Amino acid sequence: MIIDIPTSDTSWIRDWAPSIAPGSFLLVSLLCQAFDLLRLPKFNRWCWNPFSDFITLEDLPGPIEPANRKFWLVSRIITCTAVVLGTRWLGFLVYATLLLKDAKEILLCALSALTWVYIFFRGIVKPFTTPPYFIMLYALVELLFLILTSSVTPILSNITQNIIWVLHAILLAVLIGISGTLPLKAFKPTNMVAQPGQTPSNALTCPEDDVTLWSWCTHSFIEPIFVIANSRTLDETDVWSLSPFFQNKIIFSKLLDYRARYPDRSLLRFLLESNFLDLTLDFVLESWSAVLGFVPPYALQEILSALAINDSEARRRAFNWALVTLIINLSFAQVDLFQVWHSRRCYERTRGQLFCSLHFKSLKRRDISGEANSEEEKENADLGKIVNLMQGDAYAVAERFSEFSSVFTSPARLAIALTFLYSILGWSSFAGVAVAVVVYILNYPLAKYSIWLTRSSWKASDKRMSMVNELLQNIRFLKFYGWESRWAQRADDARETELQWRVKHNVLTVFLSFIWIWIPSAMALATFSCYTLIAKEKLTVSKAFTTIALLSQLQRPMIELPQQIFSLLHAYVSMQRIDKFLGEPEVPDWASTLATTVRPSNQDLIGFVHATFTWESTDDKMTNLPFRLGPLDLIFPRGQLTLISGPTGSGKSAMLAALLGEMGCMSGDVYLDKTRHQVAYCGQNPWLEHATIRDNITYHSSRGFDAERYQDVIEACALNKDLEVFDAGDMTEIGEKGVTLSGGQRARVALARALYSEAKCILLDDPLAAVNMHTAQHIVNECLKGKFAAGRTILLVTHHLNLCLPIASHFVELEKGHVIRQGPAKEFMDDLMGKTEFLTVGCNSGKATLDDEPDGLGKPTNLIKKIGDGKLIEKEARHEGQISWRAYYTYIRAAGLYCWVLTLTLLILVRVINVLNQIYLAKWGEAYERDLPQVFSIDYPWAGFPSPDKDVRPWITFYLYISLSGALLVFLRSILRMYASLQASRTLFKALLRRLSRAPVRFFDITPIGRILNRFTTDMITIDWALVGSVSTCLSGILRMLASFSVILSLVPSFIPCAFIIAWSYIRLAPSYVRASRDLRRLELVSLSPAFAGFDELLHGITHVRAFGMEQKYQNGFFAKVDKFQAFDHVYWLVNGWLRWRYDCLGSVIVFAATLFALWSGISDGFAAIVIVQAGVFADANRQLVKVAAQLELDFNSVERVVEYLDVAQEASAIVEKSRPPAYWPSDSGRLEVENLTIHYAPHLPPALRDLSFSVRPSEKVGVVGRTGSGKSTLALSLLRMVEPTSGRIILDNIDISTIGLEDLRRRVTIISQDVSLFSGTIGTNLDPLGEHSTEERLDAVKRCHLASVIQHTTAGDETSILDKTVNHDSLSAGEKQLVALARAMLRKSNVVIMDEATSQIDIKLDGQIQDMIREELSNAIVITIAHRLKTIINYDRVLVLDGGQIIEFDEPKVLLRREGGVFREMCLKSVDWPIFSQMLSE
Repeated sequence: MIIDIPTSDTSWIRDWAPSIAPGSFLLVSLLCQAFDLLRLPKFNRWCWNPFSDFITLEDLPGPIEPANRKFWLVSRIITCTAVVLGTRWLGFLVYATLLLKDAKEILLCALSALTWVYIFFRGIVKPFTTPPYFIMLYALVELLFLILTSSVTPILSNITQNIIWVLHAILLAVLIGISGTLPLKAFKPTNMVAQPGQTPSNALTCPEDDVTLWSWCTHSFIEPIFVIANSRTLDETDVWSLSPFFQNKIIFSKLLDYRARYPDRSLLRFLLESNFLDLTLDFVLESWSAVLGFVPPYALQEILSALAINDSEARRRAFNWALVTLIINLSFAQVDLFQVWHSRRCYERTRGQLFCSLHFKSLKRRDISGEANSEEEKENADLGKIVNLMQGDAYAVAERFSEFSSVFTSPARLAIALTFLYSILGWSSFAGVAVAVVVYILNYPLAKYSIWLTRSSWKASDKRMSMVNELLQNIRFLKFYGWESRWAQRADDARETELQWRVKHNVLTVFLSFIWIWIPSAMALATFSCYTLIAKEKLTVSKAFTTIALLSQLQRPMIELPQQIFSLLHAYVSMQRIDKFLGEPEVPDWASTLATTVRPSNQDLIGFVHATFTWESTDDKMTNLPFRLGPLDLIFPRGQLTLISGPTGSGKSAMLAALLGEMGCMSGDVYLDKTRHQVAYCGQNPWLEHATIRDNITYHSSRGFDAERYQDVIEACALNKDLEVFDAGDMTEIGEKGVTLSGGQRARVALARALYSEAKCILLDDPLAAVNMHTAQHIVNECLKGKFAAGRTILLVTHHLNLCLPIASHFVELEKGHVIRQGPAKEFMDDLMGKTEFLTVGCNSGKATLDDEPDGLGKPTNLIKKIGDGKLIEKEARHEGQISWRAYYTYIRAAGLYCWVLTLTLLILVRVINVLNQIYLAKWGEAYERDLPQVFSIDYPWAGFPSPDKDVRPWITFYLYISLSGALLVFLRSILRMYASLQASRTLFKALLRRLSRAPVRFFDITPIGRILNRFTTDMITIDWALVGSVSTCLSGILRMLASFSVILSLVPSFIPCAFIIAWSYIRLAPSYVRASRDLRRLELVSLSPAFAGFDELLHGITHVRAFGMEQKYQNGFFAKVDKFQAFDHVYWLVNGWLRWRYDCLGSVIVFAATLFALWSGISDGFAAIVIVQAGVFADANRQLVKVAAQLELDFNSVERVVEYLDVAQEASAIVEKSRPPAYWPSDSGRLEVENLTIHYAPHLPPALRDLSFSVRPSEKVGVVGRTGSGKSTLALSLLRMVEPTSGRIILDNIDISTIGLEDLRRRVTIISQDVSLFSGTIGTNLDPLGEHSTEERLDAVKRCHLASVIQHTTAGDETSILDKTVNHDSLSAGEKQLVALARAMLRKSNVVIMDEATSQIDIKLDGQIQDMIREELSNAIVITIAHRLKTIINYDRVLVLDGGQIIEFDEPKVLLRREGGVFREMCLKSVDWPIFSQMLSE
């Protein structure tokens, strides 16, 4: 420090301010040490905990390791520097004490010496492991004062002081620089943190957990990913995993702990508390930008004022203010980098926790698929709504957290700007304020209207998604009936309703955007009018451009504040929707392993005590319930087999659901221990995962893969022959819902899963119904008795009493939800078997296996063939490189080419108006002055105006014209923008829906529904809302850059070299960012699909998941999926921050350089103002352009993904106008001819049918039998052209079905499949969805199919008949659904009916009645029936036996029964109904 400084006006700065810094440092350091010594845990917790990170070291799974850097070297350099500086101050202390004897100098030297001595000892006692921020701050302050005091000293006294000054400054700079090389954290949260320069990998966590201060301040730690992105396309393995501080499992564990400690607190409060540190820092950093953001306008005023004076002192002052502007802008770049990181962390944590909370709730939520409510009464969320909650509402809430600070800083910005404006223009500024107040008053009713629009829009969106989901989930059935186009039209109608709400929203948005974009011009017009017309003041260049700059500063908070308020209100609506879902009823705690890990008190009991159940909510309204189970007083014997039987619809499946806790318990108790995976469940409609057959059987078992047990289970479930059929054996993927397996195969895989498990209690819901009789006998022999049944409590729902009763221990019979009898099975043997001749299970040739089945399969490895990999569903394709031109063209064409031409024209005109506005203001201000240099000799339109000193009205009027022109152009641009967006959204949605509805069934077999839904949610949301903004902003950025660049170069040609250097710097940085960000965004979008595909699968199988106690495994899997896609998003924003910081710094340099060139070039103050303003526009446009160009590519990736599905293969035409069959086709006199039919499901697969030829006579009833995989279902599908033949043809009533349209074919031929689809609605709408039949016809069909006698219906309210009973896909039992399907088929009155296991879930008595009805009602129709129950087709005209896709036998049943050694005869011999068949032969 320089002591001998002459007294001047800066004496206070020289004498007191230097003493404040060391004194404050010592005081704060001593206070911190005192707190550490006193150890006040409560005070520290109260004071600091809210500001500490929510995730602590104790929350991390470990191991925690120290950062692997050599701290001692850096710490030693800091202490050595402190020694030198301390010695220097001690020397000055001696000098000041002995010679100067000045108390102020002595105090300064003493405090400074003590400070550096303290820093020395601090480094010795506790070496520095992280940057000493407080010490760095003190060194920076001392360095600044050193520079300031030198600036007020004209000439240093001697060379020695010069040297001392320089060395002092160098030491301080070295200390600051070396301190920044220390890591931000003294530890690593995991030993897998990526190190500097290490090749990125998903095996490593993000390097931000082990970076130095300077690396953090520049985000240079992210640069290794650019090396890969520049050399090739980024892959999943090239991107770091999330830091443990971001991992959702760790954060969600904190949420569960928080809920346990504070059960009454809301999720919103948790989100606020868990993100309090980030929200606080976001507010503080935003406040920095808000307050200091007005320094550049003030500096602009000072610069322009100095230029007006135009002397050397004034220009030096202008230079100083330009330097201040540079420093402030650079600080904004750094603050913005930190702020965005903290706001993004807040956003990511919030979004992740909302996702995980919704998923966690779904695991505990009571399965409402069995409840059927009308549309008006529907309260619980279906899949479509849940996807909307995740993809829409969760994002809306998370975004409010990331933009939290602007709500509070916008009013501060407004207050500061208005105060500043008042200081420039005085009371005239209130005219502009009055305009703003009027606009804000208008916003109140608009806010209320906006909330109403948001709620209505979300409801419409939910309905649209529900319709799309229903279409996709039931696409196979809809194609069976030729209804897919009608259902697609319903989804499109729902979309149109949604778009109508969006039109209203767009009208509101256009109106608001017009107001808020034009309001700065309106405020400027009002302010300038008052200032010049009323106050009679001169509107100088400095005042005009400073006012415009301030109004531009005002524009952001004025636009943001109402938008933030609207967004907060929208987020409030979204949070209400989320809370409503989280508040839906849950299963009892004992029924979910997520809620309890303690065994119940009555752990040895399985059953019910005084228990009554219903599918509906258990509220006070106990009357008119559609179905009630109980009261039940029933304890099942442990370790024994219990049979549960009863007619269709009696409540057998409901009893198992009630035992699992899935039905609402109205009274009584349920006893079942589901802890430790003690329960296994095989549902009536088997639920399987999209995985391999082996994975489905082992199903996350705690025993892992036990080869011996696995082999035994395969044999017991008769799966060995099936596995031989598949190329990849048990490693074959079965697709979503097991689509590649037959009904019997699905049932046996589900049974194998239950047997393989470690469960002690197994619940089986009629698995025998889906298999043929000899396979059923094999299962009874091998699965229900012997080693797999030993010690296990097995509850079996079945109609096969002849087969199962001899080995059962207990028997329960239900009727209409009540137990009509129960007890030891032997007590009911005579009663139940008396009417039929009983045949024991073991009386037919030992094991009831097919003759061609080998006795054993050997080791499990024999099941896995080497041909093929078993993959059914391919990994989702990810585009590489730039977006295809086709995607751009498709979107432009969808929106309308003329719209974009007009939009571009309007954007150009808006830019011209903006430049003209600035030139006009400059000339207006200069008109008050004289003798100004002329840059251009142009006759402007205002050249003939009088001096504003004499008459300002023409100037005000012309400014009004410019302002109104700009406003009109902005308004027209907004309208066009919204119209183009709406047209593109409508066109692309229609095209996507139409193409997918016409896609072949095979496409849906190999494409997960979640992947398709992702196109209708994430991608369509981007197209609906984000894409048009990206396109418009990109075009605007290009025009802004070109316009500003042209204006600057035209006014200051000497700036050209500098401009090209800066432009080169921009261009050099851009490619790496664009490549990396594009790949990261694509990876994020692709990784979203599995999360939602799995969610769809989970919701359909939630009963099975809870039964097996696998909820935590699915939750952990969801954590991993969310972490995966959030890792891509997180790294993307790090890359974005890397570019933003560099572009912000370059932009600051551009403004500074342009200001210097304007000062040096000698142009007028008006043109100088234009240059400075346009330099800022140029910098902002460049930064915006690269970001928006990258964002544009990312947004167009959604279009590309939609376009990808516009190319899916299509079925044949629905209607062939030139080849339409006659109205009577097929007639009751027509034959069915199959000639040389060969069918492949895919070119690389073996044929499913081989050269098949046969003929069916008019009105003939043909039964089709054969083992699993023989081609029965393929034959049925071929008759509907669900699969097209490779060769051969099918002729129906003299017409080759390949020559007519699919809709004509499928609406004339009816199929009743084993898997029945029901839609949300009523029984009436399910029987006749298209409304083609009268009520009387529908009631007659219900009666004929015995539906009314099976379904319990009570007339109440709007349900005046059984047709009005509300149903959905899971609200009826499997048998009841099959009856609905039969009634639906009867209504169609087709002359060709195909029945594929259509009565497999119906009890034997009712099945007989149904067969009588078929013979009577369909006497004139061709009926082809595929059945496992041989008794069902034994009375048919002929039986066709298939094996290996070929016809083995085809003749009358009696003929085949008499054929010794025949396949059909052997099948009948192994059936328990053989006595009946043998009696037929004797008749």
